Amino acid sequence: MRVIEAFVATLDIQQLGFTKAIPKITGRKPYDPADLLKLYLYGYQNRITSSRKLERECHRNLEVMWLLRRLVPDFKTIADFRRDNGSAIHQAGRDFVQFCRLIGAVSGDLVAIDGSKFQAAASKDQAFTRDQLRKEQDRVSRRISRYMEELDRADAQEDEAEAEGIPAYDPKAIEEALEQLRKRSKRLDQASEVMAQEDKRQHCLTEPDARLMRSGRGGVILGYNLQSAVDVESGVIVHHALTTEAADNRQLLPMATAAQGLLERKELQVVADAGYSNGEQLAKCDDKGIAAVVPANRAVNNQGDGQFYPKSVFQYDAEADQFICPAGKNLPYKTRNTKCKKHLYSRDGCSQCPLQSKCTQVDRRWVSRHFHEDAFERAENRLAAQPDLMTVRMAAVERPFAILKRHMGLKRMQCRGLHSAKSEISLGVLSYNLARMTNRYGVNALLRELK
Repeated sequence: MRVIEAFVATLDIQQLGFTKAIPKITGRKPYDPADLLKLYLYGYQNRITSSRKLERECHRNLEVMWLLRRLVPDFKTIADFRRDNGSAIHQAGRDFVQFCRLIGAVSGDLVAIDGSKFQAAASKDQAFTRDQLRKEQDRVSRRISRYMEELDRADAQEDEAEAEGIPAYDPKAIEEALEQLRKRSKRLDQASEVMAQEDKRQHCLTEPDARLMRSGRGGVILGYNLQSAVDVESGVIVHHALTTEAADNRQLLPMATAAQGLLERKELQVVADAGYSNGEQLAKCDDKGIAAVVPANRAVNNQGDGQFYPKSVFQYDAEADQFICPAGKNLPYKTRNTKCKKHLYSRDGCSQCPLQSKCTQVDRRWVSRHFHEDAFERAENRLAAQPDLMTVRMAAVERPFAILKRHMGLKRMQCRGLHSAKSEISLGVLSYNLARMTNRYGVNALLRELK
């Protein structure tokens, strides 16, 4: 609590861009954004993320009373602060990482990168793929037709039912149900138009930014992909990004370069799992002085059930740009596959080779080489030289995700939309980093550094 107070006191709230940091001359003076930031940081560290619950804490929690000097903002003011200050909160988190770097707590010698899926506030039932949307439109259309038939039947039987004393259909109830179905049909039509215009494969009616994603043991969820870069030595999250991309294979370069810039290092070593295997990004990391340790995620050729030679037995001659087969024959460069980003090598006359039965069933054996095979090899060589790095990576980068989801209760977002979800995650990451440094150095030592 005292660390939160001391850290927020070091921030330049106006320069960071917090709304209402400069109050207007006229009207009632707003709550200081610094006070609301302290309230949220305290709340996230104590698993209190709801704006209504935070308002209640202001009335009864002595620690919160001390932290806010007995101020009691209402829940809407608290919620609006989180919604409207995402970029400023993110920058405050970057300032704390810089503080950790300047006092020597964050070395940046090794950075671990990983991603984890966080559920969106909206229900998964409101998200549709193209096929699911068409089926839902057909289902709603059939129900509308059925209700229309019931409404006509109710009109025809109304007089007869009154004469014989038989309970008839309730036209008012049918009209209400029909109106709800028409509204549903209209929303589905609008979603279909959006998917067609934006060439989207899926759409959520209540939170368009969210995406259906596979989440390991969690199955398919509606949510976002949180990318984090963690300093292995200190356990501090030096950079994070919330994305709508389900896969990690395009996140290595942006995460690594952002961490490199924040840590102000000309050379940086990063480690990530095979989900980040991307030859083009590995090559660009090498150009920027980033040594990436990433296992190659290569496709496996199962043709022949193991009876044919794998590509690994073909020796590549870089000078001649050709492969040499087990029989000693040259396979020169033939063409390229731009879609798969591979160079293709082959030769004729395999049918006359005594090793054909172990190599191919046709007259020509093809061997491929990725456009950025050199980058893959450099990454694999780094891993071979330091095989324990993958265990180190898992221990460093999985722990913050567990704390964010389990301890802070951020497994599912409370705010709707990517912009608001980013603000919520930034608060969680800053709260985690503050708690991490407090546990590592102690309150008194950290307070001395902050002063």
